[in-house]
Formats: sequence, structure tokens, C-alpha cells
Amino acid sequence: MIKKYSICFLVLFPLILTFFLEGCKVQTDPEKPAAETRQPTEENSPTAGLPVPSGEPSPFTGLPVKEIFDCPYAVIVENERAARPQAGLQEAELVYEAPVEGGITRFLAFYMSPLEKDIGPVRSARPYFAYLAHEFDGILAHCGYSIHTEAVLADLKLKHINEIPHPAYFQRQKSRKRPHNLYTSLSLLATGAEKFNYPPGNPPAEFFYFVEQEKPKEPVSSIALAFNSRNNVEYRWNPRGTYTRYNDGSPFIDTNHETPVEVKNIIVQHINTRVFTEEGHLEITLLGEGKGYFFSSGNMEKIKWKKDSYQERTHFYKADGSVLRLAPGNTWIHLLPPGGKMEWEAEKRLDQGEEGL
Repeated sequence: MIKKYSICFLVLFPLILTFFLEGCKVQTDPEKPAAETRQPTEENSPTAGLPVPSGEPSPFTGLPVKEIFDCPYAVIVENERAARPQAGLQEAELVYEAPVEGGITRFLAFYMSPLEKDIGPVRSARPYFAYLAHEFDGILAHCGYSIHTEAVLADLKLKHINEIPHPAYFQRQKSRKRPHNLYTSLSLLATGAEKFNYPPGNPPAEFFYFVEQEKPKEPVSSIALAFNSRNNVEYRWNPRGTYTRYNDGSPFIDTNHETPVEVKNIIVQHINTRVFTEEGHLEITLLGEGKGYFFSSGNMEKIKWKKDSYQERTHFYKADGSVLRLAPGNTWIHLLPPGGKMEWEAEKRLDQGEEGL
């Protein structure tokens, strides 16, 4: 038996249709379908066969890692259809997905421990990505920026590495067309941070609280998010206790593994937006408080978020006011605008005594 729930936000969200995106000042290419790849199984999942690392727990995931950076790297990765499949998102410990102009989204991917693989395609910054990177004292990697972002970077004194004046810390892949072919790596960014004499960040502390989540009898089997008609996201529950991501009906592939991205914790954070330029650039309200939803290990909870200033982190709370605790693993936070839609399905599982009836 399938139980289906839906949420629709009727506040008008302006859809700005533009024929170009401000990213590295290059016109986009025609959309291409995602590459066909194998479905994940226990044997070919991104973590299959890898030894369990020993060391201190990552403040982003609660899982042990061999090394923890003094401050995280935060890379802006595009999500236009022509940019898929992307690279490096499976290993990102925390990912924000936020709307930009043109009806698409972009990711802000955080890395707190070493990764010797490609990350990208990298695109331009927006003010709210700068604020989110600042929230974790991160080093922002990007290719250019939209109007007003430069002032925000300067005001925050944010450590950042921009490809346009500093291409040495990025690379173009010949197998893809511009502007969807710009990649970086944490080793390249570390070289750039050293070159710019960026001071080490604050001693890393636990960014989230973690606890193992109990699986319910009726797990949430599917989560559907529609930022707008041009961007539809689905997460499907899998036997490994994570959610497999799909975008616009196709598996959301990480080319470093050639398998779909899997996510342990999913947060939907409802935010307000407004268009403030003729090109359709958005202002996203990150301050104040609001509502949201938390999905993990088959569970769904209504939550609240609160952020008092840009010098503080966003805090997430359960409906009863207690601090939200995540399951150990990666987390994706979706900034869902007014007009966005969300629905989920819960599938009833047979109890052991009911099998065969």
C-alpha cells in the first residue's frame, strides 16, 4: 500500500526565462542527455570495497576520516542539463542546492577532508553562495560572479579562488564543451590557498549533531522536489539505507564512479526569494526563521530553521524545539523557493508475521 503526501506553495514565484546565464561570460551550449550508466548495487556502489577509514569524525558527516582540513573548501557546481553528469558530488560531505536565474539550480559542495578526484563543472558565484561559504569559514571556488557578488565577497572578507584571474587552479576538459568543462580538485585549490596566504580557519568543531536513525515500519520510499517546471528532483529509497538521486527522470550520475549519487540526509529548507535585476538574479533570504522537512533512513520529520545573523550558522530544530540530529553520512540541503513543490510517498512494509499472506 502506498501513502502519498504533497506540499504546494502557492506564493507567486516569478519565473524568469532568459536565453543566457551569467557564468564565466560564455554562452551556454545546447542541452545534452545524461550518459547511460549502470545502476548502483551493493557491489558497485560508490563505497563498495573501500576500507573504512580510521581517525577523527568529520564535523560534516560524523564519519571517521584520515585527515580534517582547518577549514572546508566550497565549490560551486552547475546543474544545467548540459552540465550533467557532474563530478565530485558523491564525495562532498555537505551540498546545498539553490535556485539561480533561468529556472535552474546550482550546488555549493563542501569538502572537509582530502579528495584526489575531479570536481565540477565549476560556475559563477552568487551572493547567497558567498554567505553560505562564510557560514562555515570556507574557501569558495568559483568562475566569476554575478552583479553585487563582488561587494559581498569584499564585505565578508571571504577567502575565495576565482578562475577568471587565476586559471592555474582549475582545468578545462577537452571532452566537454565550454562553459561546461571547467573542473578543479582539492589539491589545486590547496595550492591556490597557499599561494594567496590564506590563514587557516578556526579549529573544526562539530557542525551538526549525529545519531543513528531507526528505520520505520513504513519508510519514505520516494521524495520529489520541483524547484520549477525546468528542474525536477527525485530521491528513491534503496536497500543500502540511503536515497538515490534522479534529476528530470534520469539517474543523477557522478562521473568519478559512473553510478548515481546517494544521499543519507535530505533537508528541505523553505526560503523566500525576490528578483532584483533585469537579468533575473535572485535574492535569497537566509536570515530569520522558517520551516522545512528532514528525511533520513526512511524517516520524515517536520523541522524549523533559524539564523540570526550572517556571523552565525543556521540552526535546525525538530518540531518540539529540540536540536535536529542527523544520521552519520552526507547531507544535501535544498533551498526550496515559494512556488516550489514537494511530495513524498511512504510504502507499507509487511511485518515478519504477515509475509506470505
